[in-house]
Amino acid sequence: MPYSFNGNVSRYPHSQIVDSMHLKGGCYAELETNDSGKKVLEYYKYQMSKTGWSIRVERESAAPDIDGSGSAAFLALFKDNTGLMIDTYTPAGDGKTQIALFMGDTDE
Repeated sequence: MPYSFNGNVSRYPHSQIVDSMHLKGGCYAELETNDSGKKVLEYYKYQMSKTGWSIRVERESAAPDIDGSGSAAFLALFKDNTGLMIDTYTPAGDGKTQIALFMGDTDE
């Protein structure tokens, strides 16, 4: 993962980094994988809970495709004064799952 994640978040196995950037108080990375969004979230729920992160929000829904056949999932985790949001989108068919990771400081 990009240096700005400070070793707190691992790259999803067998994914490709598409984009990343360092932001004031945080960082962002976009990944791609052939796995489903549900599998991606299960991986991060397990990995992050092992290091003390707690889940605050979790949801899955149909994606806003024209025919509504894609899927989307979201996970928000927190540890100390840091938040991590993971958003996935899987288009219908053979499309790759897009993973957006954002980690930043919180006010808590």
